[in-house]
Amino acid sequence: MNLASENIIVLIICVVGFCLLGFGFTNRDRNWGVAMMWVGVLTMLGPIAWRLLTLFA
Repeated sequence: MNLASENIIVLIICVVGFCLLGFGFTNRDRNWGVAMMWVGVLTMLGPIAWRLLTLFA
């Protein structure tokens, strides 16, 4: 896999995480909305951490 396609995959995962975060925020008064916000945050931070680990390791 080349670098351009890896960047696109990371970008798509971050956008999905941002959408989960936003959808969870609109439903934050329910328990599943708060859980969806956590899943969105972890989905966004996961590829960023993976990118940093592969960059510096």
